[in-house]
Amino acid sequence: MNWRKKTLTLILAVTLFATSGCGVFEQVNNTVNFATETTAYMNELTEFGQSMNEKAQQAMTDLDARTDLKQQIMNLKEQIVNYEGIQVPEYAQELYRLIIQQSETLKQGLDSALANIEQGQDIFASTGIPDIMNQVNELLSQIHTLAPQ
Repeated sequence: MNWRKKTLTLILAVTLFATSGCGVFEQVNNTVNFATETTAYMNELTEFGQSMNEKAQQAMTDLDARTDLKQQIMNLKEQIVNYEGIQVPEYAQELYRLIIQQSETLKQGLDSALANIEQGQDIFASTGIPDIMNQVNELLSQIHTLAPQ
């Protein structure tokens, strides 16, 4: 009887240790996934911001460039929606909230840009996108300062 109690206690202890250990691994995995997905997302936004003026200039006179820019804007809107669905570790909730706020503003600006394309207007005029891209770059700089060197 005593042997069974010890065996049962040992099995219970190993089970508890294993399940709590899985939680730690899951937290580490969530943190790594969040960092990877956030970095990729922010880099996509930055790349778009760096090339948007040139692409807008081309789109004003070139139908193929206009079609490509519209597709890029649609793809970026899809990336925003996809990013909104990622798992966020507890410690990163505030950062995520800031990114989502900017992303929502960016989506509105992208909708305006699409309307401007359809109406033949200056694509990024009155969209707020240049200001949003500056904020994204500032946020990305802050994220980089948090990363260990």
